[in-house]
Amino acid sequence: MEKKTVLATATVGRVHGVDGFLKIYPLSGEYDHLLHLDEAFLELRSKERVKVTVKDTKMHQDAVLMRFNEYPDREKAKVLSGSVMYIDRSKCPPLEEGEYYIADLYGMSVVYQGREVGVVEDTSEGAQALLLHVRGKDGKIHIVPNMKPFVGKVDADKGEVILDMEDVLN
Repeated sequence: MEKKTVLATATVGRVHGVDGFLKIYPLSGEYDHLLHLDEAFLELRSKERVKVTVKDTKMHQDAVLMRFNEYPDREKAKVLSGSVMYIDRSKCPPLEEGEYYIADLYGMSVVYQGREVGVVEDTSEGAQALLLHVRGKDGKIHIVPNMKPFVGKVDADKGEVILDMEDVLN
């Protein structure tokens, strides 16, 4: 399974001040990697992707403030509000043992007792856990909470989600 080379890492909020700074909110809750970025891709609300180079970055309360060379003032930067920021995987925070990026779940085999029973096609946020949208062997989409007792382990190296309970696919 091929891993994505760019990952969604933050959302772009409103313009802050008159110098073209925008509020940047990390998807992971981690800020450090954003403070050292030199470039990124922004997916605008129109779904157009634009490459930006970072001119300046600083912390402000619960957000990173960032401005881009291509959007040097408040009026030009407004168009970026509501965008999703993508960065190269190599610039993302390092993963701890057993951690993985949500983007890596897409296309993973879903396995129960050694046999493949489906494939992860999508995810969504649930009240208690990330929800995996699994296309089962029956062709239907099944929603599987990514938590015990349903999922035992995600093995990113093997590209497998190991189920502890097959009944979630019925």
